[in-house]
Amino acid sequence: MSEARGRPTVVTGYSGFVGANLAASLAARGARVIGIQSPSGIDWRTQGIGGVENVRFDLTDEGAVRAFVKDAQPVAIYNCAAYGAYSVQTDARRIFDVNVQAVRHLLESVRGLAGFRAFVQAGSSSEYGFNCSTPAEDAPTWPDSDYAVSKIAATSLVRLYARKHGVPAFSLRLYSLYGPYEDFSRLVPTLLLRAREGGWPPLVTPTISRDFVYVDDAVRAFDAVVDRAPTLEPGAIFNIGTGVRTTLGELTTVVRELFKVKAEPKFQSMPERSWDHSGWYADARRAAAELGWRATTSLVEGLAATSRWVDANPALVAEGRANTVVEVRR
Repeated sequence: MSEARGRPTVVTGYSGFVGANLAASLAARGARVIGIQSPSGIDWRTQGIGGVENVRFDLTDEGAVRAFVKDAQPVAIYNCAAYGAYSVQTDARRIFDVNVQAVRHLLESVRGLAGFRAFVQAGSSSEYGFNCSTPAEDAPTWPDSDYAVSKIAATSLVRLYARKHGVPAFSLRLYSLYGPYEDFSRLVPTLLLRAREGGWPPLVTPTISRDFVYVDDAVRAFDAVVDRAPTLEPGAIFNIGTGVRTTLGELTTVVRELFKVKAEPKFQSMPERSWDHSGWYADARRAAAELGWRATTSLVEGLAATSRWVDANPALVAEGRANTVVEVRR
């Protein structure tokens, strides 16, 4: 991205998985970056990231958002702040406050801001819910959780502000991202850590599937939106996935070969969740056509890169394992 050094790019949800990777990538390329964390955000990810101005305030506080934007004069905002993606995050009021009201505050604050290039909303493939097998961006959304409903509402806000109020705003529906800084209660890091020890975590049915996207590929998608913002349809939505349906059985096979695990995985050793679907994968043709974006990291390459990151950051990994969103059974 080629923004002027003087005006910052803002990354909300900086202490989260996607936000930390975005901020680190931008800062490494010389951009001025401000990372926003919630007052209660766990900050193990941000400790090793240099070159990012770190601020804390509540994005659900409209006055605080307006004051921040007026002072910072950002050139772009990557909105990665979210609540409700984890099974223990069940407070419906907070889900809608963070995922909808905070988005409205941010969009309203940049309305009419001179020189503002793009607001990029980190949406979710969960917005499709039960309609999860290669839906195009204009396919019906059939949400299966409060979180999914809140993300749909946020996408609608982005479109409203883009089309009615002229805010250059866009949404990325992210599929199953994995890589460095992911919460250690999540499937991929849990699998990797247990496989390195020669075992397996509890697993659901082997036919459950996901579209696994290495986080560096997703970072490129955010950048592509900002770079191409003037040419994009106002409020455009882009699916960010590989288009590959990977079952849990196939994932464990890849992990097994990568780490030479001899033990057999024990499928159905944990119950399925309401969001577990057998055909969850992306149609990312629009991102290819309009953003010039495709996922380029294979699952084997991404898992190996994540494992190397674990090897290179033992202290950070230990702190991350001690501060998971969901308690991990040892």
